[in-house]
Amino acid sequence: MKKCLLIIAMVLMVLPFSTFAEANAATKNQLNINESNVQTYKDGTVTIEGIKIGDKISKIKSKYPNLMFSYSDDSNDRENYYEFDTKNGHMIITAKVNGNKETVKRVTMIYDKLTNVKLDSLVSILGDNTTKRVQNNKYTGGYAYVNNGQAHFQLSKATPDSKQFKVYRIDIGKY
Repeated sequence: MKKCLLIIAMVLMVLPFSTFAEANAATKNQLNINESNVQTYKDGTVTIEGIKIGDKISKIKSKYPNLMFSYSDDSNDRENYYEFDTKNGHMIITAKVNGNKETVKRVTMIYDKLTNVKLDSLVSILGDNTTKRVQNNKYTGGYAYVNNGQAHFQLSKATPDSKQFKVYRIDIGKY
């Protein structure tokens, strides 16, 4: 009986660290940027984690109860900033205030892990009006930045020896 309990305890300790458990987490950071939906990224109308430009903050507060009011910009063009964690990373929302109503103006999503989208495919899909900056570094691997008006992407390498830049941050909306 003791041997059976010992085997069960060992299996329960090893299972969370197995490749079986990691396969589920890897599917969470899959972005679908292709020719059929690229216009939504160009226009800033894409939905990220269920949130898009123009959504009401009240809708987001009901979906994400852990939403934190970060700070307010007291200029004439009043904006409020909200931050919260999602299952895939950290999100920052910029809200435009009109009277008592707040609507989403910008969405920033910073993923915990690199996504499946690579630099070359991203630039080719976004098209001619895309600005691309790449900085390679032998210590950190480097970074890349892709901008197409409404959509801004930041990319990084998994390791300094890695060849591919992959998206880790998306900003949608006008600045």
